[in-house]
Amino acid sequence: MKYRQPPARGVSLVELMVAMTIGLILVAAVIGVYLAQTRTYKTTNSQASIQNAENAISALLTPTIRAAGFSGCATLVQALSNLNPGGPAPLGTLGANPSMLMGYDAGTTLTISKDNAANDSNAGDWSPSLDASLAGNVEAGSDVLVVLGTIPGSQPVGVVTIGSGSNSLVVQNATGSGISVGQFGAVSDCLKTSVFQITAVAGNTLTHAAGSGALANTSDFLAVNYPIGSQFVPLQQIAFFVAQGQGGQSALMRATLNGATWTIQPLVPGVETMQVLYGIGSNGALTQYVTANAVVNWAQVYAVRLGFLIEGQAGSGSASSTNPTQFTVLGSSVTAPADNRLRHVYEMIINLRNSTS
Repeated sequence: MKYRQPPARGVSLVELMVAMTIGLILVAAVIGVYLAQTRTYKTTNSQASIQNAENAISALLTPTIRAAGFSGCATLVQALSNLNPGGPAPLGTLGANPSMLMGYDAGTTLTISKDNAANDSNAGDWSPSLDASLAGNVEAGSDVLVVLGTIPGSQPVGVVTIGSGSNSLVVQNATGSGISVGQFGAVSDCLKTSVFQITAVAGNTLTHAAGSGALANTSDFLAVNYPIGSQFVPLQQIAFFVAQGQGGQSALMRATLNGATWTIQPLVPGVETMQVLYGIGSNGALTQYVTANAVVNWAQVYAVRLGFLIEGQAGSGSASSTNPTQFTVLGSSVTAPADNRLRHVYEMIINLRNSTS
């Protein structure tokens, strides 16, 4: 008997369609799980990065702002300036009366067209008008805070030689204090303070010779006399603001003034705007928070309230959005683009230690 092989049986069209449908369902399920896990990963990472940004902002800004106005054993409320007027606030704007801080208000409505907007070169977009030295370095809509105080981590050093009518003084340890030409400094005897620019450093001898131009010394000698044993501290003027950063993200910036030149350094990436309110009052008592253009006397600012809008990475939002998102940052309305980013508003209050004499 011969063995006869059964005829081959193919797959029917119905069976093929069923198999393809099951396969597509499985692929869709796998893709859905992958996308959900990817979004969860981005959200988790963005939450962590936003928290890190908030911690960094607090750690970097608090010491500098709390040191505002410190100039040895006295404060800048008691200070006299030996500097020519002009130049960035607060050294130049207030002329003969240095202030511990000053600010520029960018308004109460801001639209973020993208997460790395161009800087604004129109100084008139701020109130008061932004100093010309900072115009073009700040993103539109970001407030600017300028602080004058001792360099964080530095210590007052004793003055061992200071003569009436002299253009120099000798301190105990200039080398250990990180003092350099172009910096600003203050000498104080606890009753009064003089602020000047350092024009030369030779060992422990600091020269403050007269010069021309904004923020140069008006005269070789200080307007008042100081006894031996007075204190010297190196001062720095720092501005905080949001500006266009590298790598596709706006960033919180720190600009340090040396002579008439700003050195700008990115501090915290992913910060889209900074808003500032100033706690004002009288006789040491804070009564209200106002914007920079409403501050009449900067010596009566006792606290600073700061608000930031911080972004996460693209795709970190909970779901795709086709509409811009509205945020309120210290009373200012901020419209963020529909780019599916996780965002968070962070606010902090820093009391000024040296707001009163």
